[in-house]
Amino acid sequence: MEFKEEDIINNMQLKLLNTIVELLPEKAIFLPETNTLVVADIHFGKTMHFRKNGISIPPQSAERDYMRLNALIEKKQPQRIIVLGDLFHSTHNSEWNLFCEFVAYRSGIRFMLIIGNHDILDRRHYQKLCLEIVEHSLELQDLILSHEPLKKVPVGMVNVAGHIHPGFVLQGRGRQNIKLPCFYSLPNQLIMPAFGSLTGLHILERTMDSDVYVVANDKVIEV
Repeated sequence: MEFKEEDIINNMQLKLLNTIVELLPEKAIFLPETNTLVVADIHFGKTMHFRKNGISIPPQSAERDYMRLNALIEKKQPQRIIVLGDLFHSTHNSEWNLFCEFVAYRSGIRFMLIIGNHDILDRRHYQKLCLEIVEHSLELQDLILSHEPLKKVPVGMVNVAGHIHPGFVLQGRGRQNIKLPCFYSLPNQLIMPAFGSLTGLHILERTMDSDVYVVANDKVIEV
């Protein structure tokens, strides 16, 4: 598949009903009208979870996502960060200390977590860090934010969700293809790619009513 230069940009701006949404190549979205950064499925703690279970993962893997998130904060300067679930991968482990230090350093930012299926730590762990907990979904302008995509989206709203870890296969010449994370857009729903680097991809197909925006290095590409 070939792309025209105008199709390849660092940030892609969409309008979901009346809300402006920037799709970022860092696999996040930014809402400029409310100065809000939204990420999904970070899965902090997954490196130590694997290592505890005998799977060799370099310890530096745990730090890369923090570095990426920190760079994104420096770039966009948000007043609020909303995590669409699966902030921490599993039970409490030593990587939690990294997250504690990270939040303490960014004390001027309002952190919110919409609980996902992997967020199984005692709520007191999150509350000690001044994380605001949302159990199911959060309405923000025309958007309703949730961890899992809603089966029924309220009329007049667009659901922004994670959980799926969407990916898309780009077909090249011959038999060449590449799997890339993507933003997957439907008429009343936007499914975000997983922010975490150890999350894998669930490949989705493009349909008549869907739009696909793949993340390729530092670019967002509409396909």
